[in-house]
Amino acid sequence: MSLKIRRAAVLGSGVMGAQIAAHLGAAGVRTYLLDLASAEAPTDKALAKVVGKNFRNARAVVAIENLKSLKPSPLYSAQALSNIIPGNFDDDLSVLAECDWIIEAVIERLDIKRSIHKRIAEYARPHVPVTTNTSGISLSEIAQELPEEYQQRFFGTHFFNPPRYMRLLEVIPHPNTSPKLQSDLETWMSERLGKGIVHASDSVNFIANRIGVFASQAVMQHMATAGLNIETVDNLTGPLIGHAKSATMRTTDVVGLDTFAAVARNTYDKAPNDPFRDWFKMPTWVDELIAKGALGQKSNSTGFYKKDKDAKGNTVILAYRPETKSYVPQEVKEFPWEAEANKERDTVKRIKFILSQKDAGAQFVWASIRDVFSYAALLLEDIAGGLPQPVDDAIRWGFNWEIGPFELWQALGYDEVLQRMQADKAKLPGWAKPGVKFYEPTPNSKEWSASGGATKQIQATGTQTKLVAIPKPDYVYTLPSFENKDDKRVVLSNRSASLVDIGDGVACLVFHSKMNSIDEHIIEMLQKATLKVGQSFDALVIGNDAPNFSAGANIKMILSAIQTQKWSDIDSFLRGFQGALQLLKFAAFPTVSCPAGLALGGGCEVTLHTTLRVAAGETYAGLVEMGVGLIPAGGGTKELALRAYEAANQGDKADPVPFLQRAFQLIGMARVSSSAHEAIEMGLYPQTTQISLSREHIVHRAKRAALTLVADGYVPKTPALAIKVAGDPGIQTFKMALYNMVQGRAISAYDAVIAEKVVTVLCGGEVDSGTAVSEQYFLDLERRVFIELCQQKPTADRIEHMLTTGKPLRN
Repeated sequence: MSLKIRRAAVLGSGVMGAQIAAHLGAAGVRTYLLDLASAEAPTDKALAKVVGKNFRNARAVVAIENLKSLKPSPLYSAQALSNIIPGNFDDDLSVLAECDWIIEAVIERLDIKRSIHKRIAEYARPHVPVTTNTSGISLSEIAQELPEEYQQRFFGTHFFNPPRYMRLLEVIPHPNTSPKLQSDLETWMSERLGKGIVHASDSVNFIANRIGVFASQAVMQHMATAGLNIETVDNLTGPLIGHAKSATMRTTDVVGLDTFAAVARNTYDKAPNDPFRDWFKMPTWVDELIAKGALGQKSNSTGFYKKDKDAKGNTVILAYRPETKSYVPQEVKEFPWEAEANKERDTVKRIKFILSQKDAGAQFVWASIRDVFSYAALLLEDIAGGLPQPVDDAIRWGFNWEIGPFELWQALGYDEVLQRMQADKAKLPGWAKPGVKFYEPTPNSKEWSASGGATKQIQATGTQTKLVAIPKPDYVYTLPSFENKDDKRVVLSNRSASLVDIGDGVACLVFHSKMNSIDEHIIEMLQKATLKVGQSFDALVIGNDAPNFSAGANIKMILSAIQTQKWSDIDSFLRGFQGALQLLKFAAFPTVSCPAGLALGGGCEVTLHTTLRVAAGETYAGLVEMGVGLIPAGGGTKELALRAYEAANQGDKADPVPFLQRAFQLIGMARVSSSAHEAIEMGLYPQTTQISLSREHIVHRAKRAALTLVADGYVPKTPALAIKVAGDPGIQTFKMALYNMVQGRAISAYDAVIAEKVVTVLCGGEVDSGTAVSEQYFLDLERRVFIELCQQKPTADRIEHMLTTGKPLRN
């Protein structure tokens, strides 16, 4: 029987404890959030109002309240707060007997953790997992005096901050931990919480913090040698080499200089044999910043950087200069190869190009990368059982690197890198010999990628390595990210999309254009895939493994047609897109889309036309065309209109205009959901939409949902033929509201022009109220209005501005 987690408890309502509780709440788990009991009611009136009568729970109550204002928001939906129940250690520990999982998340002090686990042991039911959220304290030390039965269900679950957004969850077993209980909870955390599980040894700072903090320390070591300033270092160690946008120094500001220093100090104090131990001593100038309270983002944005105002009152970000102990305007040193490097989209090729250069900037990048390779290799046995995949996964998921250290080493050419390291006299383990391959590829994967479908990895022991299998979960399909005719699963393929057989009579349509933007090739494949599935399969799933489902239609192509006044080309494109989505909507088989990441504009319209949606929790969906001076014209405006008229028809002669207002707000305000939950709450996605906090499970769940629909005898939809519309009276009602908005400067005059076009479609055109029209009539209106807007110069200006700056123009 699989593990069922219906109730949980989090002990400790600090920043991490409260956010873990919020994440559990979003997964539908009733969660007790407990902390120290308060001795008396708060004297602050505002605080007293929040806490209410039960002041003894004040710490937990305030922590729950603070979740509402944290940025980025830890809440998929404010409704998740109703699943969190505040309490305290003195009055409420008895609730632990109801819980299916107990998480200790108190302060990082061994004595306090030991004490709280002794109290948990008095109440927790047998066989219920009890885990500690620690970033570096030894599991063996925490459990030293606990009963053997308790030790069997005790292990570490190290969530990364913020838990909603950071996929990494390090699992650290105690020597006596039950492997089955650990495995069962891992399965649940992966599927229900969306966590990427990494098995770490019970070693100092585990994997991600041990390697990630070292990478930053190595950068600081070489920064001084190369004579580079803070902002230049961040320019060289961010997206340029596949690392997070916050790079090195800015990341430390976000984490907190004091927190970062504490992790480094923990390695220095507790790992006396660390091969780079002295590098974990913070530079004197960093200690000085910490001493005077310049801790980064949490201290008025003063750390390595400082947020300030210039003479005109504009916000500026200054950079610290250790030599003068002052903050100055940023001066990023540029190197002659940077412009060329930035043109290369492929990260591995870009890094190879940088490492081929000879100047100080390129040498700094090489030294920083080299030392991470060296350190990760030297520690591989100690922290990850000799396996590279846990290290690569931990760094990708915990520090947002695009490529893990061992993946990158293999991608750059293992032997070439090894020779260069040996020439530099870099420290290396005995197993690092010529010819080693960290990962063995499959035909569908990049040969260096642990995440791309490799079937085997090395396991290093002493001076030897052997290949061991990488288990593949049944929910992983490794969908193609490019046209790959050698993949035997591919049924149809072109440059922008592929139809893939994922088994059991289900095909998956995969977009793989740039940002998965909708172009003529995707439209062609939508049409062909629908016909092919009707002939050879039982159901269709539309999804991918990319960060984004689809960023929308290819507006660059639209702008080109506008500039050459090829209105017939635009009409043809829209007819093709509308036709493809109508084929999808009325197909004889069930269709299930898998929105995740961005599902904007045309991408959102695709999801609105499928039978069902299985959305990732992190889905940012919206019909955003108004931002570029257009309206949704692939059927998106039509779909929201039909939904409004259907709702109005449920009343007795109900006026459809109030129901159309929600559709108008979604399109007119170009609203984008902050989560899949919000997409449902704001009325963009219907209540039938399923949500998975695990991005990696959505295609599997969509396939399962499609097969259920097939088994239940799926009945196809039929087109609506007689929709009674609001007509011209409805248009005039909206126009009056728009006039007032322009007069109140809430919107621009051209915003009103576009909004009137949206209203024209929603209300069914300039016809009498109650006129019956067909679904095709709405599609024709969409195309007409879309082309009318294309013929307006302000629309062309908006599209061009978006393509140039990435931001909307309010003209």
